[in-house]
Amino acid sequence: MRAISTRLGIAFGFVGLTVFLVMYSVAMASDSEYTFFENYLSDLGVGPGAWAFNSGVIITGALLALFSVFGLGRVIGEAHLAKVATILLTLCGVFLIGVGVFNEDVEPYHYILSVSYFLTFLSALIVFSASLYKTRALGRFGVIISVCAMVVGALLLPMGGNPQSETLAVLAMVVWGLLMSSAAFLKEYGRTLS
Repeated sequence: MRAISTRLGIAFGFVGLTVFLVMYSVAMASDSEYTFFENYLSDLGVGPGAWAFNSGVIITGALLALFSVFGLGRVIGEAHLAKVATILLTLCGVFLIGVGVFNEDVEPYHYILSVSYFLTFLSALIVFSASLYKTRALGRFGVIISVCAMVVGALLLPMGGNPQSETLAVLAMVVWGLLMSSAAFLKEYGRTLS
């Protein structure tokens, strides 16, 4: 018997997104100097609400890794591309933990971990798109949302690392995570979105 069920693994995705959104909101509300879409998200990691932002990012990173291994990874199957996608998404979780541990005051580590997180996530989206196209493990819906998130990430890449592109990338990741968690959850209950 598995120590962690697939359904619990999928739930880690929902919980991780909720933790991030709640803790980000608490940190943003605590910092009068922070302006949405004009500041980097990580600016909250050194402000008055740093405890909320950094702990939220660390917890979300851990839950992302658990979601990848015990939830999404099991649902999409054992094919080679699926395994690579799962490894990349797990690595994203590790990088995200690092972003929370090494805030903006700890350079160059914060920058390296942040860039690694975003580029690895984009790589994971590319591999997820290819894997889901090949296997249809989450139906056409899984392919479409992964391709859409990948295109958004690719379009934002030339903008460089400004606050606007970072914010849009994070929003795209949150939407992708919510939709993938939902699709995986439905598949576990014998339903797929076509």
